[in-house]
Amino acid sequence: MVSILIIFGSTSGNTELVCDEVSQVLREKKYKVVVQRAEQSTPSDINKYTYCILASSTYGQGILQDHMLKFIKKCSRANFKDKKFAVIGLGDNKYNTEYIIESAKILEKKITENDGVLLTPSLRINKTPVLHLEDTIKTWAMNLSKKLK
Repeated sequence: MVSILIIFGSTSGNTELVCDEVSQVLREKKYKVVVQRAEQSTPSDINKYTYCILASSTYGQGILQDHMLKFIKKCSRANFKDKKFAVIGLGDNKYNTEYIIESAKILEKKITENDGVLLTPSLRINKTPVLHLEDTIKTWAMNLSKKLK
């Protein structure tokens, strides 16, 4: 059975909200989905699943949420050869337009540096995700589900 691990870093709950919506869509498509916090994850968890989605918000001058940052540092020596990933990045241009949704870029880079494969363009949400639950987020998750085997 196809299984999907969603690992997220969330401080205010927005990233968690997006991951919950994505997981609901994927479960409706009959995929086995596990959602877990970055602080409760290890790089070896990724290899237990068919696919992995990494999700984080962007803080300060374009850095990952604290727990996701620590998790990604643990992944520095991980080999994700041919492992298939998707990325969710959140941000808010009211803080710094130069680094808007930088989290998606950072996660994409770490995946490809470690020989992982990106399945689809990243989901990028600017400002509150609540306004995008029924359209952008659901559509992205539906399109992602079509790429899973």
